[in-house]
Amino acid sequence: MLVLDQVSKHYGAVKAVDGVSLTVPEGQTLALVGESGCGKTTLAKLILMLEKPTTGRILFDGQDLAQMSRSQLKGYRRQVQAVFQDPYASLNPRLRVASIVAEPILAHERPDRAGLKKRVEELLDHVGLPASAASLFPHEFSGGQRQRIAIARALALRPRLMVLDEPVSALDVSIRAQVLNLLADIQQEFSLTYLVIAHDLALVEHFSTQTAVAYLGRIVEHGSTEDVFGAPSHPYTRALLEAVPQPDPDHVLPDAALLGEIASALDPPSGCHFHPRCPVAVPICPRERPAEFSAPGAGHTAACHLLAAARPLEHATSSP
Repeated sequence: MLVLDQVSKHYGAVKAVDGVSLTVPEGQTLALVGESGCGKTTLAKLILMLEKPTTGRILFDGQDLAQMSRSQLKGYRRQVQAVFQDPYASLNPRLRVASIVAEPILAHERPDRAGLKKRVEELLDHVGLPASAASLFPHEFSGGQRQRIAIARALALRPRLMVLDEPVSALDVSIRAQVLNLLADIQQEFSLTYLVIAHDLALVEHFSTQTAVAYLGRIVEHGSTEDVFGAPSHPYTRALLEAVPQPDPDHVLPDAALLGEIASALDPPSGCHFHPRCPVAVPICPRERPAEFSAPGAGHTAACHLLAAARPLEHATSSP
C-alpha cells in the first residue's frame, strides 16, 4: 500500500530522517520503534503530508505523492488518517463531540443534517461510546474516552491506513488494554492497515505483525515482529530487547549493553550512526554506512556490517 523510497527530511543541518526505505503492507500492523529523537514522529508527519520530504519518494498504491494533483491529494488524505498521542491536546476543547467527529466528514462531503447525525452516532457506537456523548465537550470525558473520540474521528472517512502515534502512552495502564483491543477490533471490522509509533516493546510484540527499528533517522532492522523479536540481528535491536523488564524476579539484566548516549542529529557519527555505542563494532563501521542485509526469517533485514556475508538488497546503499 505505502512505500517509502530513500526518504529524507532535513531541518537545516539536522537530518531528522536520513534515507529511509520502508514498506507498509496492506492489512497489517507495522510498528516503528526506537529511542526519542530517532525520527519516528517526523516519518509519520511525512506520511500524513504534514511535512514534505527533502529527498526521496513516498508512494501510495504506486503513485508518488509529490506528483499527485490537488484532487488526488484530497483523496489520499481521506484514505490516511491519524490518532495522536495525547487525547487531551488533540481534541478541540471548544467543540462538542458531535462537531469533532463530524469535522472530517464535512471537509470532504455535504451530507444532510439527519444523515450526518446518524453517522456520528454510528461512529461513537463503533468505539464504545453512547449516542449521548455527542452533545458533551472533551473535558467531560476521561483520557481513555477521549482517545475513543479521536479514534471515531479518524474512522469518519473510512480510511485504509491509520497512523497511530503512541496511541496509549498517555493513558492509565488499566485503560491501555481496552483501547488496544478496540483498535484490534476495528482493524478487523474495517480492514484497516496500521502504522504504529511506539516505545513499549511489549505492546509492539503483541499488537504488530511487522516491526521496523529506527536509530538516528535510519531504519536499522525490519521484518516480521516474530523474526525481529525472536532473532534480532542488529546490536541496537538486541540492546532494546534486553532492556525490556521481565516479570521474573530471577531475571538478570545484562551488563552495560550500550555505551554512551545517543548522538545528535545535528552532527551524526560517520558510517554507521550506531558505531560509537556498539559493543561489537568493527573497523569498517565508522567508515561506511551499512547496506541492508538479509537476516534470519523471510523479509527480515538489518543494516549491519556484521551481516555482510549475506547478499545486500538491491535498493540498499553503502555510501558514507
